[in-house]
Amino acid sequence: MRRAKAYSPAGLSGLFSTYTEPEDPYRKGARGAGIALSKGAWVTVEVEESDKPPLECYLNGARAELGLVKRLLRRILPRAGADLSCRVVVRQEVEVPVGGGLGTSGACALATALALAKALGAPMSYYELAREAHVAEIEEGTGLGTVSGLVVGGIVMVLEPGAPGYDRVDRILADPDLLVVLGFFGPISKREALSRADLRVVDRLGLEALARLEREPTVEAFIRECKWFAERSGYMSERVKAGIEAAERAGALGASQAMIGETVFALAYEEGAERVREALEELGARVVVSRIEWGPAKLV
Repeated sequence: MRRAKAYSPAGLSGLFSTYTEPEDPYRKGARGAGIALSKGAWVTVEVEESDKPPLECYLNGARAELGLVKRLLRRILPRAGADLSCRVVVRQEVEVPVGGGLGTSGACALATALALAKALGAPMSYYELAREAHVAEIEEGTGLGTVSGLVVGGIVMVLEPGAPGYDRVDRILADPDLLVVLGFFGPISKREALSRADLRVVDRLGLEALARLEREPTVEAFIRECKWFAERSGYMSERVKAGIEAAERAGALGASQAMIGETVFALAYEEGAERVREALEELGARVVVSRIEWGPAKLV
């Protein structure tokens, strides 16, 4: 049996503008800004010769049908000179809520691509695998630009869309002690959210906010522009609105909504983070506190 393990940060999105016109999936994606989180996805891949079903997937310990994994396997197997006579078991463990605008599908796609290539012996470079993870997300409809930030880490601005190598990404400097407090109230369907009739209006708002942020690349401007976008995008629920207000009252440096989920994210230092946690828990949110991850996805 061959075995490999990989890690990817999760990646919350604070603002976005979709770019889906090109037919080439490597050039599709989104512009925007977000944060790579140290709480992320851990993926283990096991490969063995077997006459059992060729693919078996688990998400947080439960058997799951994962379309992203199937797409990645179809792309990576030929490069390894292998075929489906081998059995592949993929186990994904995610440390943040799924469906909360926290980039779990992108994180799982990237970590799975890295681990699959290692376990199968596919001679593919890091950026080749990152591009395949990006395209798998595009084709599966689970994301647009998350992978771009996960191969960089930190507080990111995706200034030009596309797969890694086609995109253009920059980072915002921040104090290493800064924490991210997440308050998850529930999932939002990304497919439904991105099929809104007024998506062009949302895209224009995202471009406006990103342009201002590029001119003033600071943590303060980041959270301000994310909140400006969230208040105007139409995705904010009453629970999220109340959570943002509660986080700010509790002493957060700033708070906004993770896109696209019913999730509050707030920036705070350690002492303030505990107060923000308590405030969000009082509202019934599932709370996760994470550091910012300044490194990229990797084999472990």
